[in-house]
Amino acid sequence: MKCGAQAVRSAPAAPLTVGAQKWRDESLRSIQRAQRLVLQSHMDALHSAARYRRAPLTSTFTDYESGTLSKIRPKSTGATLHSLGMNGPFPPPALRDQSAEASISMAGEYMRSVREVEGHLRRTAGKVTQEATKLQHQQERLEKLLRSFRKALLVNQQSTDGRTFRPSVKETVKDGADLLLCHEKKGLTELKQKLETMLRDTLTQQQALAQSSRQLLNCAFERSRVIELLPQHGSPSATVHHSPSPLSMKPDPSGPYTPECRDVLEASAAVLHKSQQLRENMKQLMCDAIIKQTTLHHSVNEGLLKKITETTNLQHHLTLSSAATRQAISRQQRQMQCANYSHGRVLGPLSRADLFCRERLDRPVVQVYERHQSSCLPESSLLTQGNAMLKQHLDFAEKAVEDLQVARLQLEDDTCLKQAAAGVDSAVVRLRRRLVLPMCVQVANG
Repeated sequence: MKCGAQAVRSAPAAPLTVGAQKWRDESLRSIQRAQRLVLQSHMDALHSAARYRRAPLTSTFTDYESGTLSKIRPKSTGATLHSLGMNGPFPPPALRDQSAEASISMAGEYMRSVREVEGHLRRTAGKVTQEATKLQHQQERLEKLLRSFRKALLVNQQSTDGRTFRPSVKETVKDGADLLLCHEKKGLTELKQKLETMLRDTLTQQQALAQSSRQLLNCAFERSRVIELLPQHGSPSATVHHSPSPLSMKPDPSGPYTPECRDVLEASAAVLHKSQQLRENMKQLMCDAIIKQTTLHHSVNEGLLKKITETTNLQHHLTLSSAATRQAISRQQRQMQCANYSHGRVLGPLSRADLFCRERLDRPVVQVYERHQSSCLPESSLLTQGNAMLKQHLDFAEKAVEDLQVARLQLEDDTCLKQAAAGVDSAVVRLRRRLVLPMCVQVANG
């Protein structure tokens, strides 16, 4: 009995696990892998089904290695493994909602980008319109200046024609004032041609600006066809993802910023730059034209005033010469009167009875002297020579008086002509000051 009992006690005990460890580990790993996949699939379903019912906040997970149950807290407060399995054998489909949300998000992002492009196009169109308005105002000032140049040319022609009314051919000889008028006409004609060329360029540029504005508005209208559902006003939501500006990206024919928009914007930028450069050139040309017109106008006026001064000085000298000539005529006439009196005294009285005894050639002294055959007395020859000399002097004096009379008449006529010529030039200067200068100043101030 003791031996049998001892034999039973010495028998080895049965092991806790009979299967091989490797065989058991492979099975446990398969179970854990399956549980992880199941849990991962349910966790993915939590993010795509927001409308499902809420489940308990914890789930159990069996760890077969330790033989314990682990509690797992889901990452989301939405549906969990239990809730997804309680509604039915299959979860409700969420692909349509996800697809719709993705489409809405994509469409909204595209619309916002298109609205940004459309706003930039319309702002650029506004800049083009503003530039066209500035160019229009500059064109109005240019046309006003052109009218003043045409008026100045008309006044120049009137001045040239007015100077032809000077009284004689002697006064209408070409002088420095005529040369200044010709130079002014040539300069005004050249400036008018430049301004007319600039006006044509301005009209062409206005057409280009109008065409660019139409292209921008057409492109903006084409872009605005997809932004009808966007609000016109309001700030973007905080949850909206702000993407980079589409204007900074490469143009895409199927994107919000198309190559057509890029071409229109580049063309409008070129047109704007050209218009601004044209306005600067126009402003500079107008300033130079006004300065040159004023210079030409003042030079002609100064030339006419100088000619008037010269004419007035000559008129004064002619007046003085005429007075001296009249004085010489009076003096010569007095000398002629004295010579006539002497000539009459030399000739003696008309009757021999009126001679004094001392004046007779047969007076006693002469008769007594001629009794001898000697030279004759020189009294008769002296009287004859004196008579001839007096006669010659009277002839010369009469001719001198006639010449002085003719010279005095010429001086008086020349004085009258100079006075009339100075009056014509003064009228021309008054005409030019009245018509040209105020208009030039008005254009310069405008």
